[in-house]
Amino acid sequence: MKKINFNFNTKIGMRNLKTALAVIIGLYLSDLLSLNTPIFTSIASISGMKSSFAESFNDFKIRMSTTIFGVVLGFLLSLIPVSHYMTPIVGGLGIIFIIYILVAFNLKDMVILSCIVYIASFVNPESQLIYGIERVIGTFLGLVVSLAVNYLLSTPDVNENFTVSAINSFYEARNILLNLIFTDNHDVSSFESSFENIKEHYKVLLEELHAPLHPDLDIENARRALKAFDDIHLRFLLLSSINAHPKLKPSVITRLEDKYHITLLQNGSLEGDINEMYNLHIKKILFNLENLRELLNINEI
Repeated sequence: MKKINFNFNTKIGMRNLKTALAVIIGLYLSDLLSLNTPIFTSIASISGMKSSFAESFNDFKIRMSTTIFGVVLGFLLSLIPVSHYMTPIVGGLGIIFIIYILVAFNLKDMVILSCIVYIASFVNPESQLIYGIERVIGTFLGLVVSLAVNYLLSTPDVNENFTVSAINSFYEARNILLNLIFTDNHDVSSFESSFENIKEHYKVLLEELHAPLHPDLDIENARRALKAFDDIHLRFLLLSSINAHPKLKPSVITRLEDKYHITLLQNGSLEGDINEMYNLHIKKILFNLENLRELLNINEI
């Protein structure tokens, strides 16, 4: 039997509290408006609480579209005059149609909830139309509440998140460059992981840019930083495949000594075109690191 480890030091995070608050407000509003679908309001409040306002806004647009789609399809198929024994087959055909459409539009994450909305509307014993309208209103209410709570309470600073991630990757790139030149450790996987993290933060920046009420975003600097990291990444992959230590040119040695205060005690033994290429890539990486230092306002190297 697998042992269950419970961490009593786990803290209640802000997203946890915001989700609970959104559910509380949604339930109060459902009761105030006499909606018969408080559970769907709560589901929308929970699922709409994302890590950033932009993600919540994108989820709002997609969720409302799929909710209306499911309700309308459930209502229309319920109008088909079939016998009691054929009704489940019609319901199943609707499920097939919903899954096919959402997968075709690359909305796989919406499949389960859309199917739930559809089948709830399809099998409702009372008026499918009235139930569907209440379902749409309940979902809209829950999503609006989650949007408002996410925007007003401790909205993540996407600019700062990108900058912190980029600074960490800068130091990671510096260390890997020195390892490639002076040691036998040619593993660049740590930088690859760091670079993937930067790309995720940049993606969030772009999403935030297209969301309403977004903060001031320094997209151009972020784009230039990402381009520099991408160039460094490609050069790291190439240099990591060369096992021999490079014979550094005087110009490269000077830059390393000036920027990193390194004294070269013994030069490498690599010769020929490969060594020329190696030195060229080192120069380019050093150039990119210097640009990143200015873009990210890094004072100490």
